Amino acid sequence: MVETTDQREALMKFYSSLYGWTWDVGGEQMGYYSIARYGGAPVMGLGQGPGGAGVMVPYFLTDDIHASAATAAELGGTVFMGPMEVPGAGIMALVSDPTGAVHGLWQEGEFKGFGVAYEANAVGWYDHASDDPAAATAYYTALTGHTVIEPSPGMQVLNVGEQWFASVSHNQVPERPGAQWNPIYVVDTLEAARNKIRELGGTIVLEEMPVPGSAICVFIEPVMTTAVTIMGAGSPE
Repeated sequence: MVETTDQREALMKFYSSLYGWTWDVGGEQMGYYSIARYGGAPVMGLGQGPGGAGVMVPYFLTDDIHASAATAAELGGTVFMGPMEVPGAGIMALVSDPTGAVHGLWQEGEFKGFGVAYEANAVGWYDHASDDPAAATAYYTALTGHTVIEPSPGMQVLNVGEQWFASVSHNQVPERPGAQWNPIYVVDTLEAARNKIRELGGTIVLEEMPVPGSAICVFIEPVMTTAVTIMGAGSPE
């Protein structure tokens, strides 16, 4: 969520230059909510509103959003928006989990969600960073049915079947205070992406760190204060 039209347009320009995304910009009646596309497939939504904090929010698909919202509340989450219908798209709700990170719930209608993932210029996986990873893991496994594996000591991963979905970790980025979800986008090479980010005015806060099967880099966008992670092409499995 961003706060002004200028911020929204600057972010759209930044991500178009970095990833080659194009944008479908919504009208005034939809708050100018915009969908980023890569190769014609949706990869991210961008909203605008007062008090926008530049937070990335993943949405979990559910067949019964009212039941899922009730479960989230029972597990210690706070449902602070919805469930509400998005005309012609589906039903949404926003929830603050017990650690304070925000996630969404989505019951699909015409809009199905990601059209491309696990490849360059699209989302590859997620990281949930907080001061209480154990509480986060317990909450999401109970809410979504994800299972947990530990591919290396101290690394917890939520997965669906054999597919990794997200890591759950301690927040190690001082520039990103509080608990939050962080999407990790796949790039062809980290070096080329870092050079492009600097060229576009972004700030690299973690140059490169190995992860199973690849390596990651963390940067801050030039407009907002969101810390975003990129991962070298290759599966994290």
